[in-house]
Amino acid sequence: MKNFKIDAEGAEFEFITMHVREVKLFQVYVMHGGKRTRFHMQAKPNGDFYITDKDRCPLEYHKAEELLSKAIKIYGGADKPTDI
Repeated sequence: MKNFKIDAEGAEFEFITMHVREVKLFQVYVMHGGKRTRFHMQAKPNGDFYITDKDRCPLEYHKAEELLSKAIKIYGGADKPTDI
């Protein structure tokens, strides 16, 4: 499992893995309003990731949930990355 950063929606997102055996849960950090904000993304049974605590994630980034999920599949250490 890997930590990584991506640029999306005009911001840099930093993904910190919470598991060492499988890609399941990430802490995600983004600068918003001059503060470093943290929210979590977790795997669904189908392998996609979703924002678990939408009230902690800045509203303008909710629309990027699918893109962030795809980034986790590619850069987070999944066995077989999928295309964005």
